[in-house]
Amino acid sequence: MCLLRVLSVTRPIIQKDIIILRYENFSKLKDENYIRVLSSDKKGEEISKSYFYFIVNKLRQMGLLLDNAISFKVVVPYSVISKGISLKKGILYITNKKEMIFIDFCDQTYSCEKCTIFASCIPSLKQIAYELGMKITSDNPNVVWYKVIESIQQTLLESSVSLRLKLNEIPFSEKVCCQEEVEENELRANI
Repeated sequence: MCLLRVLSVTRPIIQKDIIILRYENFSKLKDENYIRVLSSDKKGEEISKSYFYFIVNKLRQMGLLLDNAISFKVVVPYSVISKGISLKKGILYITNKKEMIFIDFCDQTYSCEKCTIFASCIPSLKQIAYELGMKITSDNPNVVWYKVIESIQQTLLESSVSLRLKLNEIPFSEKVCCQEEVEENELRANI
């Protein structure tokens, strides 16, 4: 089961980073308007100007747009679990041919047995595998997609040195301290 969207990218691309995006935000890209605004800087007839710029601002907040350009090569979704994060089965990938491929295996829209998008699934899969230097060893696209996503996630984790968060975007950023600091400051205040 999955949801696959393939679009041509006409928006400029200024960075080729990997972004780890919270799944709640990643799932917003299922919306046709969000993915269309992300892939193209032209408004089009289907949405109003104000809604277009509302979406642009949301995409900037997610870190997917910088100024008016795309700021990533790959987006990997994650969710928060009790003692950490869990990478979800899905990616948003921009190919060297300027195609944006969105696939989310947490969605139930399509299934391989009754797939109506097979014609775009296989070429997208082959393009990503080719760009990553992977050999396709199965006839089942579902199995190959999982291997491609796992490969991207594994490479991401193995090559990451750090994960930087902006403190001003964390709700409790003004309250960040540890118990030792509190006790030390209380002792200084009493002297």
